[in-house]
Amino acid sequence: MECFNHFAPAIQALAAIFILLLTGILAYATWQYVKVSEALQKPCVTVQSEPRAGEDAILEAPYVTQVAQQEGYVVIRNIGTGPALNVRFGFLHTNAEPGGPVMHPTGFVDYLQAGQQWRTQVSRTSLSTGNFAFDAVYESLSGKKHQTKISIESGVIKSFDFK
Repeated sequence: MECFNHFAPAIQALAAIFILLLTGILAYATWQYVKVSEALQKPCVTVQSEPRAGEDAILEAPYVTQVAQQEGYVVIRNIGTGPALNVRFGFLHTNAEPGGPVMHPTGFVDYLQAGQQWRTQVSRTSLSTGNFAFDAVYESLSGKKHQTKISIESGVIKSFDFK
């Protein structure tokens, strides 16, 4: 027993170093886990036309044009693997006539789970008559900021940028 008393400071110092080393290993493992969790829970918000009812699908001329111009709405959809939080989005009319009205509808959704869509008040026909820039800013569960930018020309998506 006297040996333990003699080497007590050295044993305590080794135990403290060992605990410090284990704490460092645990902190590194936690950091790696957070990185993997973020990759598995990444949101991606995009825009699409609201689905039509099946009986609206007419693929023979001259009725195709009439069906394509039927009223409907644009929806935003989270195609990512995790929820999107605090989604702020807008459609900016980029080719409006000089001095004419510029459409710039905006919106906010507090929570959009993976695979969920949310109907906007933007009509599908309004996007088919001009060029628009869609911009959405949102967060993942970890608080990381993400952004989606989509260029829409006459109702067709021309470019998609996700950050």
